[in-house]
Amino acid sequence: PADAKSDYDIINTGIKGGGCWVDDSHFLVEKRVQRPGSDETDLEGLYYLDPNHTKELKRIDLSPIDLSLQKRIHTVSCQEQTILFHLRNNESGLNRIYGLKIGAHPELFAEMRGGSVSLVGQFVVGKFRRAGAIEAEGLQGTRIYEAHPDCSVKYVKPGFKTLCLDTWMESGWSGSHYRVVEYRWYETILVRDKNGQEKRVPNPEPPLKLADGTELKHGYLLRDFENRVVQQIKLEQLPYLIDRIHLKLDPQGEYVYANCSKAGDHGDKHYAIGGRVCRYKLDGKNRVWEEAFAVQQSPKDPFNLQDLDVNAQGDVVVLDRGHRLNQSIWRYTASSRQVEFVTRAPLDLGGPLLAPDGRWISFSLRSELHLAHHKGARP
Repeated sequence: PADAKSDYDIINTGIKGGGCWVDDSHFLVEKRVQRPGSDETDLEGLYYLDPNHTKELKRIDLSPIDLSLQKRIHTVSCQEQTILFHLRNNESGLNRIYGLKIGAHPELFAEMRGGSVSLVGQFVVGKFRRAGAIEAEGLQGTRIYEAHPDCSVKYVKPGFKTLCLDTWMESGWSGSHYRVVEYRWYETILVRDKNGQEKRVPNPEPPLKLADGTELKHGYLLRDFENRVVQQIKLEQLPYLIDRIHLKLDPQGEYVYANCSKAGDHGDKHYAIGGRVCRYKLDGKNRVWEEAFAVQQSPKDPFNLQDLDVNAQGDVVVLDRGHRLNQSIWRYTASSRQVEFVTRAPLDLGGPLLAPDGRWISFSLRSELHLAHHKGARP
């Protein structure tokens, strides 16, 4: 990789702040400011950038949402050429989830406790945890919501269906027809006694039992939207080992992608993550991972691929941190099955994202937004 040549031009926009691709010609920039006397931040504003005019950062009009409320906007994302964001209602404890097309006003998609929206699948996902239980060590968060049969859904946009999921021992990603979930069973849980004190007790629920009768205490599952287990997704499939940390669904939810390694990739060294990318088809019938492409060409190259992103065409951009003094970004084009070196930096390189059509790549370098495109291909 030290000798790799790049066919990409790199543009430093000078913009501090992350974001996502709304469409092929608009990158969303989320600017936040530190809240006085707190570790938390407030939203300063949402902006969009045309990659062909990087000096023209334009603010997005969020009216009719009151300016005093806009600073509480959080969980900003991009789906189907739409900007999604959450706004917490402090009085009800519910989140309002809005969708916004550039040039239009925000539209309310849902008002519910927690939750998320899938525009591809036309559904909203509400989450609840069981009443009385307190999260065991190792789970995310500090406390849980009380369980509500309807996930405290107050409003859902007409035409959207609602899924209410118990996430006590599961977390995951929703595609268009299935969910990929990580299941973890704990020997003990924390509960509150009648005096309100926390105490650890044996988990009253047994481990999940699979169709073949075996118990599962930790693993990955494919579930349908009736919450039925379709199949177990195994992360060890000889000769491959799948990295569970960087799982990523494509925009349609048809495949889950992951960094992977193959037996013998690193010679006699034992690296947890390799220089390949594998994918698993989410059709309820597939049982195997397939290798999408390989960046690593020699056991002497200690590739450690991370921060994977994929677009609808199956193009992939991925970050390598295996060469610790020489981090690099690589790009795979599905139509040509070619792997290309994009750029490198000694440190603080991260967050590579692909534009929907794959013409542009965004990434951060020293906390500033950078863009990359093929030399000579800029419109």
